[in-house]
Amino acid sequence: MTAGGDFLPNDPTLEAEPSYPVVFGIALTPTILGILLAVGGIALATYLFLSFVQPALEKYNDLKQKVQTKEEQVQQAAAIAKQIADANANLEAAKKQRSEVLNLFSNESTLNTLLLDLNRQIETRNAGVARLEQQRLAACPAWVRNNVEEFRKGGVELARRSALKEFTPDAKASGVITDSAYGSLVNNKLKRQVANVNFEGNVNQTQAIFRNIERLQPFLVFKDVKIVVGDGTQATTNVNRLFEIRGNTVQFLTNCQPEPKLTTSFKLEALSPLTPEEAKVAAPPAK
Repeated sequence: MTAGGDFLPNDPTLEAEPSYPVVFGIALTPTILGILLAVGGIALATYLFLSFVQPALEKYNDLKQKVQTKEEQVQQAAAIAKQIADANANLEAAKKQRSEVLNLFSNESTLNTLLLDLNRQIETRNAGVARLEQQRLAACPAWVRNNVEEFRKGGVELARRSALKEFTPDAKASGVITDSAYGSLVNNKLKRQVANVNFEGNVNQTQAIFRNIERLQPFLVFKDVKIVVGDGTQATTNVNRLFEIRGNTVQFLTNCQPEPKLTTSFKLEALSPLTPEEAKVAAPPAK
C-alpha cells in the first residue's frame, strides 16, 4: 500500500532543528534570550535607580532634614523668645520691688526735716496736759496751787510735759555703711545719719513717742536705748513727792502727787541709699 498525496515521510527537511542567531559562540535560543532580557532589565533598573531614583531620594532626605532643622530652630527661637519675655518681666518686677524697698528708706528731704518731725511727735504728746494739770491742782492745797511755777522749775509737775532735750548729729558715726552692721550685702550700698537723742516724759508719753517715731517716713533704727527714772541719779529719784507736816507726822498729799519723769536716751540711725555719685566713690576697686 502506497501513501497518497504529497506526504513524504522521508523528507530530511522535516527533521532538521530550527536555526538561532549565534553571538560569541552562543546560540540565542528563546531561553537564553529570556535570561539576557531579565539580566538587562535588572541592569537597566539598577542604572535608573542609581542615576535618578537614589539622587532624588537623597535630595528628599536632605530637604527633610533641613525642614526638621528649621522646625527645631523655630521651636528654639520661640523658647528663647519666651525666656527673654520672662526675663524682662522678672526684671521689671525686680525694678518695682527695688523702688518700693528704696521708698522705705530716708532721702535728703526727710533727713533734713527729721529733727522737726521728731520734735513735733514729742510736742504732740502735750495736748491736754494743761487741762489735766488744772484738774489735779483742784485736789491740792492752796500753797501748792500758788507755787506751781516754782515746783515746775524744780522738776515737779502734776501733769508731766514731754520735751526733746537733745538732738546731736554724730558726724563721726555717720556715713557709708562698711562695717556689716546690717549684713555684708548692705556694705557700700546704704549710708546712715546718726544722732544722739534725749527726751523726757511720763510712761504713756514715752510709749506713744516711740510708736509715732516708728511711723515716720524715714527708715529709722534705735540703738543703745536707755530709760531711767528722773534724770537717772539717786538724788533726783526720791525728791519729787509733795507732803505736809501735820503735828508731828508727815502726811503725803495722796491726790496731789507729781507724775514721775522718765528720761530716755538713744542713738537714732536714719538709713538711706547712696546716690549714684556716692555709689561710684564707695564701689570697691575692680580686681
